[in-house]
Amino acid sequence: MAAEATHEDARLLLELYNLRREKVLRRARAFVQKDLKFKDFKDYTKKYPDMSKQGTYVGMVMGYWDMACTLVSKGLLNEELFNSVTFEHVGLWFKLRPLVDGWRKQYQYPEFLRAVETVALRHPGAAMMQAAVQPKGKSRKSDGGKKGKKKEKKKEPARPPAPAADDDEDE
Repeated sequence: MAAEATHEDARLLLELYNLRREKVLRRARAFVQKDLKFKDFKDYTKKYPDMSKQGTYVGMVMGYWDMACTLVSKGLLNEELFNSVTFEHVGLWFKLRPLVDGWRKQYQYPEFLRAVETVALRHPGAAMMQAAVQPKGKSRKSDGGKKGKKKEKKKEPARPPAPAADDDEDE
């Protein structure tokens, strides 16, 4: 059984939350959550070069969540407490997952975003998010060889609510 959360875990979690409220990081998080769009790694690097404003935003968001998830994966912050108050890292992982192999090769760093990957995939909501982002064109259920018959409209799995971008600057 995992260790119980402590007051120190709570303090660290509140410090992380305070960092999330920083004005530029809030803008960066909003961009990544709402406006970041790409087809693949090549498309991403063309649209958002490393030193562009948007590329910098993506780097800030990845850096923040990799730091937070590293604290969790190294046992410095209680994972159950962390997961009970945040889901944003899970959404970030699944959004950026198609780019991670490209970054790992580009930077010759196979551990790039490994903490985000590890902690996000252990989150209780990860399976639901995985189902929600399954690539289009891949069938969720086999049609049992009944091709050509009228297809039933597939119900999309329920998605967890999108995390707030903390747009209120007076928090």
